Amino acid sequence: MNATRTIAASTLREMRREIAADSILFGEQLLAETGLKETAGFSDLFMATCGDSADSPGRYQLGLEYIFEGFLLHFGRNRLLKPDENNFYLLAGDYMYARGISAIAGLEDLVCVRELAELIQLCSFIHGEKRDPALALSAWAVTTLRLAARSSGFGHEAPASSGLSEIIWGGDSDASGLDAVYEKSLAAFPEEKRAELRQRCSDINANFLTEA
Repeated sequence: MNATRTIAASTLREMRREIAADSILFGEQLLAETGLKETAGFSDLFMATCGDSADSPGRYQLGLEYIFEGFLLHFGRNRLLKPDENNFYLLAGDYMYARGISAIAGLEDLVCVRELAELIQLCSFIHGEKRDPALALSAWAVTTLRLAARSSGFGHEAPASSGLSEIIWGGDSDASGLDAVYEKSLAAFPEEKRAELRQRCSDINANFLTEA
């Protein structure tokens, strides 16, 4: 299993160790390490995109997965905590967001912090308005691709805005607009790499759009 473990799964185990050491309260709510699923996540997409070309890739991995876990907790699913009926997930989600932003802030990458903060806002809006969860995962994919492109040097000509805010805040129900942003994000990379990146996005969608 270790030979095929995803980056996200390994990162979740590192997160579990950090959380257990940081907080008794949260530590008591954690699943046993043996209970954690082997799952794809956005750290897999990030690393498939930029690999060792990113500075401090481990911190990016932690930041992305902490923030994604925060989103999943607010959305009502998660990968690290035991089932809960006392609204603990809402508190835990905010905690994960804070840890993720802190990890990224340690890189002094203000563009990354800004884009992830915007992503958190967009996902909160999508969830609060009970819109299609696929919209949030598409926003995650676009943001991760943009950050990875910038870190790897492919995104030096990327526009200042992803265009996600205009589509999501505007309530545009036409998927073609979001598809166009996604395709533009993929276009920053060599053509021979795009098929792998599409597959990574599909793997993530398969994990989080088909689970009950």
